[in-house]
Amino acid sequence: MKKVLRWSVCALFVAGIFSVAYAQFAKPEQAIEYRQGVMLVMAHHFGRIGAVVQDKVPFDKASVAKDAELVATLATLPWEAFMVPGAEKGKTHLKAEALKDKEGFKAAADATMAETAKLAQVAAAGELDAIKTQFGAVGKSCKDCHEKYRSR
Repeated sequence: MKKVLRWSVCALFVAGIFSVAYAQFAKPEQAIEYRQGVMLVMAHHFGRIGAVVQDKVPFDKASVAKDAELVATLATLPWEAFMVPGAEKGKTHLKAEALKDKEGFKAAADATMAETAKLAQVAAAGELDAIKTQFGAVGKSCKDCHEKYRSR
């Protein structure tokens, strides 16, 4: 119970910091850096789960649950930074279509957030087969968004 409380407090603290950072976007470049940073950290923790799913590292229920919880929290953060005017320009892979198709982009973001939240729930239960299945669902939601809204 103490772990859950501790992680909840940490997640709220991180979310608070990032929400303050969002309010500070004076330039599109700041929004781009912010969202790329969030995605980088999220990809790192998702990759750690992937190593377990691919049997490259031993399954440690606590570590996978921690990583999944972080991925779920991080997945809620970058979306508003995509909607900053000019955020499709500069050092980014964001296609302009994302800003033109706000409803579709929001649906893709919502799908990713929902799938990562499910991954956190499944990982907390600790069943490796269920984690592998949900890991695939999260990967699919990421891929679907990237294929439509990310340039290579």
